[in-house]
Amino acid sequence: MTAKERRTQKQATRAAVGALLTTALAVVLPVSAGADPERVPAAEKAPVTGPGGQYNGPEKCNPIADDGTVRALKPGECAQFGTVGQKRTEDHARNVILIIGDGMGQQEITAARNYLKGAAGRFEGLDAFTSTGAYTHHSVDRDGSFNYVTDSAASATSWTTGIKTYNGAIGVDLEQKPVENLLEKAKKAGMRTGNVSTSEIEDATPAAFVAHAFNRKCYGPQEEKNSKACQGEAFAAQYRHNGGLGSIAEQIIDARPDVTLGGGLEAFEQEVIHEGEGKSPFLPTTTTWTAGKTVLDNAKDNGFTVIRTAAELDSVTAAGQDAPVLGLFDDGNMITRYAPSKATTDGGSGRPLECEAQDTEGQPELVDMTTKAIELLDDPGSDKGFLLQVESASIDKRSHAADACGMIGEVERLDETVKAALDFAKKDGNTLVVVTADHAHSTEIIYDGQDSVAATTRLRTGEGSSQTIAYGSLPMQELADNPKASQQHNGSQLRVAAYGPGEENVIGQTDQTDLFFTVANALQINDVTTIEASVPTGKSATTYKPGTGDRNEPADPLATCYRVGDNGFVSGPGDCAQFAKEGQGLDDEKAKNVILFIGDGMGDSEITSARDYLHGANGRLPGIDALPYTGYYTTFALDPELGGPTYVTDSAASATGWATGTKTYNGGLGIRVDGTPVPNIIELAKARGLKTGNVTTAEIQDATPAAVGSHALNRKCYGPEYDKNNKTCQGEGFEKQFREYGGLGSISEQLIDTRADITLGGGAKYLEQTVQAGGDWDGHTWTKGDSVLENARSQGFTVVTSADELDAVKEADQDAPVLGIFAEGNLPRAWERTIPTVEPAVGQGVRCTENPERGDEVPTLAQMTTKALDLLRNDNGFLVQIESASVDKADHDADICGQIGEAQQLDDAIQAASDWVRESGEPTLIITTADHAHTSQITANDRATAGRTTKLVTADGDEMTVNYATAKSNDDEEALGSQTHTGAQLRVAAEGPGAANVVGQIDQTDIHYVIANALDLDTDGAGINLAGRWGATETGAPDTSTEAQETTGTPTSSSTKMWIALGFLALVILIAVTAFVTGRRRTNARG
Repeated sequence: MTAKERRTQKQATRAAVGALLTTALAVVLPVSAGADPERVPAAEKAPVTGPGGQYNGPEKCNPIADDGTVRALKPGECAQFGTVGQKRTEDHARNVILIIGDGMGQQEITAARNYLKGAAGRFEGLDAFTSTGAYTHHSVDRDGSFNYVTDSAASATSWTTGIKTYNGAIGVDLEQKPVENLLEKAKKAGMRTGNVSTSEIEDATPAAFVAHAFNRKCYGPQEEKNSKACQGEAFAAQYRHNGGLGSIAEQIIDARPDVTLGGGLEAFEQEVIHEGEGKSPFLPTTTTWTAGKTVLDNAKDNGFTVIRTAAELDSVTAAGQDAPVLGLFDDGNMITRYAPSKATTDGGSGRPLECEAQDTEGQPELVDMTTKAIELLDDPGSDKGFLLQVESASIDKRSHAADACGMIGEVERLDETVKAALDFAKKDGNTLVVVTADHAHSTEIIYDGQDSVAATTRLRTGEGSSQTIAYGSLPMQELADNPKASQQHNGSQLRVAAYGPGEENVIGQTDQTDLFFTVANALQINDVTTIEASVPTGKSATTYKPGTGDRNEPADPLATCYRVGDNGFVSGPGDCAQFAKEGQGLDDEKAKNVILFIGDGMGDSEITSARDYLHGANGRLPGIDALPYTGYYTTFALDPELGGPTYVTDSAASATGWATGTKTYNGGLGIRVDGTPVPNIIELAKARGLKTGNVTTAEIQDATPAAVGSHALNRKCYGPEYDKNNKTCQGEGFEKQFREYGGLGSISEQLIDTRADITLGGGAKYLEQTVQAGGDWDGHTWTKGDSVLENARSQGFTVVTSADELDAVKEADQDAPVLGIFAEGNLPRAWERTIPTVEPAVGQGVRCTENPERGDEVPTLAQMTTKALDLLRNDNGFLVQIESASVDKADHDADICGQIGEAQQLDDAIQAASDWVRESGEPTLIITTADHAHTSQITANDRATAGRTTKLVTADGDEMTVNYATAKSNDDEEALGSQTHTGAQLRVAAEGPGAANVVGQIDQTDIHYVIANALDLDTDGAGINLAGRWGATETGAPDTSTEAQETTGTPTSSSTKMWIALGFLALVILIAVTAFVTGRRRTNARG
């Protein structure tokens, strides 16, 4: 395609987008945009009723004035740590390189890593950061309502100015007044500045770094040539001939960064209407404008060095205020690395595709633009440093287009660029590098080979597996009918990572506006009026100094995690961990106790929707968000047939990961992929003499609690009566799980054998199943014919079935372990179920209500947590796992209220544990994380999606919509019970001895070693015999030989199938021969 054809196509696209934006802006821009607009009446807030918390964020983050009108929020008013920052460190940097992956949420990062590096691989740039955190991002509409789904303009304005503003705004507040940005502050301090992007340089992210505009589409000086989103009376005051600051292109020239590189030539070819001196609200300007000439010609006249090709960029040797460099390499956005792929109705079940590189027509790569910018900006002889913003823009643009290949190629570009920046920073020693995103997007990694209500694409990854990616924020039919249809952003919190002086200040839970102050404070250019932190900084302030050389080097799990071909290798403990058994080694302090919290299915989207609803967009989850160390981890499982990765895990394989340090197949519990049992964390803790506990709101036989108390070929092997179990634990190969066939027994039996000091949850009906094989296990007698529960009582367990009975318990130990069973199945959810609608959730949002079926006899997770900690306290220490299980179960049901209620249960339990640790004074490591990501997405209000949506009223009194779009259909039977897990990496947070070892990029199996190393456990499991403690007293008792353990293959293993097939063939032959011989005998007899 020629440049002219591309321009024509882009003009058509821009016109279509402009029409959409004009409609949207009727809401966000209800008043005329004059130089001093009248104050806007605030929207009427909905009443906040029912269960759940109240807003608890920064007090000044309130856009409603006392007189009921909307006021402009000031810099730092919505930052979690005010203008002063976290103060984990007060180190200063000479240079800052801020790198933005537009639309790069957790799903996009993970999907790209899977395709490019492998599930067990590492990005050389993105995954190399030594400080990692999470931050919230949202905007505020012009009527004062919080908008839970931001656009790139409002989000970029957040980190460049420290304020919250409306979607579409570039560097202006809610009253449309300009706010000084980082570039302007840096230039006033005498620093050199640069702005690099693969988008049009006038696009939202690069524009917010240099300009101030009522709308992001005010690209050039000729109003009629701009998008309709910047035309008409509401935008007249933006243009210079009407007395405004002018178009974004003009302001780029007036701001005069030393280096500006990207696309967007088309707007620079618009003619200047107003001549005279340049305009800048915060900087002196020497620009002189000539009417009738283009912006580009005016730039040349004012000393800019203009370049158009990669070769010209390579030849540039200097840039400065006398001759700034302006590189414009495309009429519009620069060409993406990979040719587009398109998600379709049946893409998930189709043949896997491979992404194909396309001709970039001589345009420079992002890494080349960045390294050249650094080269031009860095002046070792000067006492002043530089500030550089770099953006990989089309991660977002290709996600809008449901183009998985395009998105992945732009993440790859970003990673290359990050590595180059880190290489410079490590050599320089005085440069802070930060990488993050502006908002999350629509991508979701779903179970492979599966179609859903969302459009899907299936890709063949470099490691030979296939990965299915879904786009469900737009109706399938709309995507099919309109090639330019655009998927939505979503409101999930984002990863932020840093390296260099000041990097520690991104660790933990912050807001997008906090990043402004992290950068400004590091560069000592923060002159904003002081606002103190709304969060106590003392808990976050530590002596931990990342990046100082004390971190162990990552292992190479790509070489040890997978079974390759028929070599017979099966990975075991530590083989898939990013830092092997030794861990990162950042904090060698030992803990007396460890409390591991699991929010089942609680990915970043679930955390964010819960926070938004319970405490507001700028609020904090008092338990989860208070843990001071944060990192991210991968969660893939293994394919039992091929030995490679399965990109979407289930709860069994994931729990096995942290419980044993071993990857297994989906459905496997406490075993390697070949079925061999592996010691779990409770068994290791008991071997060291620690007390142990296992607490859940699920059935205690469910995957997460089962993984620390059993070893099973399938997660559904709940009880000892084979034919009463789920069909997934019946049939071919599963008999060997059961004791009458020589196995370790059902999950219920093994939980009793494990003999944790306290076990609390549901699942009574499975404990009522009858034991099929009697005998002695580790000195405890099992009686055939009695129920599991009767056997538990006879073995000394104290059984309680209500909150009052639990409260009355005074001790729990190996002589009298406590077994609390409070429901036949899962414990009832705290909040009543919501049913999402297929049509867009319009009209007034709803508030959640308490579940009337949950009575006082069922203890809350916080109550169970506090009781467990009291009972486990002892001189030697303890390990306890505590799970809020029904975040996941509600997500499967598309039940947002149920989901949020269970997230609150987890947060309350974490608060209870933190209070217990503080009061007891015991050195205790607390970790909280999830087992897998899930389906829910925060999407725009009143917009149709491919799935089903519910609109809620949050603690802010504003509306938030949540979408569920991974089921096979939107019919009740599927949509209200079969939403699926997704494959995104997950947040992990910790405090206490060893907590720093979760910071950075790790794998789920690494958590096993964070815990084991903190407790000084023998991770090799020496002395733990998983079969030899059984003494048979009846026929049919288990075979405990070593050979029996080693040959316990998965029910679907190739070798098993082969022998079954051979056996079947032999049986057929035998029957045929027998029939033939019998027939001959009968013939002979008749003869």
